[in-house]
Amino acid sequence: MSAIWGVIDKRQAVLTETVERMQQSMQEFRIDRYESIVRGNAYFACGHQHITPESETDVSPVYDEAEKTWFTADCYLYNRTEVIDEILNTDKTVTKEMLEKNGDAMLSYRAYKCFGERFIEKLKGAFSIVIYRELEKDILMYTDHLARRYLAYYNDESVMCFASVYHPILELLGNNVSINREWLCTAYSDCTADTVKLPRVTIYENVFQVEPGHYVKINIATNRIENICYYNPTKKIKSLPKMSDNEYKKLFIDTFSKTVESMLRSAGETGIMLSGGLDSSAVAAFAAITLAKGNKKLYSYTSVPGSDFQYENTKFFIENETDMVLEHSKMHPNIISRFIEADTDNCFTNLKEYVRLHRAPVKPVLNMPSIVGMTKAAEADGCKVLLSGQNGNATISYGNILTFIYQKCLSGHFLSVYREAKAFCRFRGASKKKVLSVFLNAVKEKHFTKFSFGTDCFLKEKDIEKYNIKKVTKRIEKKQGTGFIDSKEQHINFCFMPLVFQHMGFFDTYSGLKFGMISLDPTLTTDMIELCMGMPIECFVKDGKERRAVRDYMKGYVPDRILDNHLGRGMQAADFAYRVNRDWDKIREDVLGIINDAALKEYFDENKINELISEAKEKEHNMDKGTVAKLAVVSSLVQFLKMHGENRTN
Repeated sequence: MSAIWGVIDKRQAVLTETVERMQQSMQEFRIDRYESIVRGNAYFACGHQHITPESETDVSPVYDEAEKTWFTADCYLYNRTEVIDEILNTDKTVTKEMLEKNGDAMLSYRAYKCFGERFIEKLKGAFSIVIYRELEKDILMYTDHLARRYLAYYNDESVMCFASVYHPILELLGNNVSINREWLCTAYSDCTADTVKLPRVTIYENVFQVEPGHYVKINIATNRIENICYYNPTKKIKSLPKMSDNEYKKLFIDTFSKTVESMLRSAGETGIMLSGGLDSSAVAAFAAITLAKGNKKLYSYTSVPGSDFQYENTKFFIENETDMVLEHSKMHPNIISRFIEADTDNCFTNLKEYVRLHRAPVKPVLNMPSIVGMTKAAEADGCKVLLSGQNGNATISYGNILTFIYQKCLSGHFLSVYREAKAFCRFRGASKKKVLSVFLNAVKEKHFTKFSFGTDCFLKEKDIEKYNIKKVTKRIEKKQGTGFIDSKEQHINFCFMPLVFQHMGFFDTYSGLKFGMISLDPTLTTDMIELCMGMPIECFVKDGKERRAVRDYMKGYVPDRILDNHLGRGMQAADFAYRVNRDWDKIREDVLGIINDAALKEYFDENKINELISEAKEKEHNMDKGTVAKLAVVSSLVQFLKMHGENRTN
């Protein structure tokens, strides 16, 4: 909803030049209103975006003269009504009418005044908040429970600064910031979209990020730093009481519909990135129903391949989800469907711009043309809230037959294993022998297969050893599983994945600030995570149905054609490799030149890079998705290294 930034100079008053430079660095973002306070050695700022009806008059930053307290917030509350009630019960000097006019940042400040340092436990939403208490000589920096809004900071003996994006921090530090080699090597141990694999640290040395469910407390006088966890559901979650399936369904529907409704306070239109899959479809259904009550529309945005794309049309993947998406508007007429073809671009076209915007490497580059195309369309339609269901696989649509069998075997419920496997075979037309074979192979791979890096790892062996990259990777997989064959403990950790949340929050914050909206995901909230952690596996797999909670419980809300599709899964950016092969003659020289850049050889093994170049030349015009993915992800790193080098020499 906003961008926040600021600095506390520990040696002198904040210079006017510092204020101007930090604010100037934010000019490329869609800021509706700038507010700031400069007093002595401190400068707090907020770039307001008018997302909700209340945000146009919201107040941030705030300076309390009596208590010598600074406060600034980037905040969208899901539980405004509850927060207002909590404040009214504590502060008798305010009225409900007064509080209802307050924006979310001001409500958060009032909550802090009422409840002190742990006020954060009263809030639910997407937020980052910074408080400077002059009398206590400390700074408090908060992100929400799931880090839906990003917050980075830097601290040394002379200065402390923070920001929602890297821009103001880098502007302040200038040439004094170096690349964090450990972060880079860990992030680029593969060419997947996953970026954050280490807590707290960032691509920049000594620039840190506030973790999900944490706040950081810095003593300005002593430089003592505390990283304090205020939310971790894996430590407290309990299974739900045993209920009938109808009772589980009611609890699921009530919780999910309320969650979606809490994200519809748009001052403009509301949009959704919609596919033909289960997760975004479930979000769209409840959003459309709620918006229809106020005669409002829900704009949906779906990325589809260009008109010249040759479809493979396999039974396992749906490369063009147009027909599925149109089922929604038949069921919910207030859904206005937009289909976005980014067919003139490929994943290299604007790669340099993506890196420059984020001031960081962009690993999820394959989907960027589609995501940017959909977000631009939402901006053109006047959307202030853009919904998605990107975390649904870990919550509402969790569950497959292998996980069911595995969990029941671990708990000794072999009769349940037999019954459910039999039901699955009957429902899907599969043989028991085949299911058993797949299960045993999955167990073998999970427990007995020796870990090895894929061909998409180009790191030098010395860095793999120095930073224990294998150990880090195996630890992540062991803790949170894969969603494919997980224990109950792994399912709980799969629901709550702080590293993944940090990754999503980073890109969603930048995108929202760039295009003047907030990205929200109803499948990624504390209420939905805790609900799905506590539900028994039978809610997710039963009578042969996988991903059952959304399939069965959302009957009547989501079109049956989508719920009953058990084979074909939608593919986002299905034509990314096709576009690169199509444009290869135009981009070959640039792409291979980037891959062969000297800056890359500082971090990657030269022989491995030469093999990638040979692979691209051998397959040119007919490169598979794996080859294109490696070229694109490696290129994003090179573009960042070049940008960083240029900035340090300017």
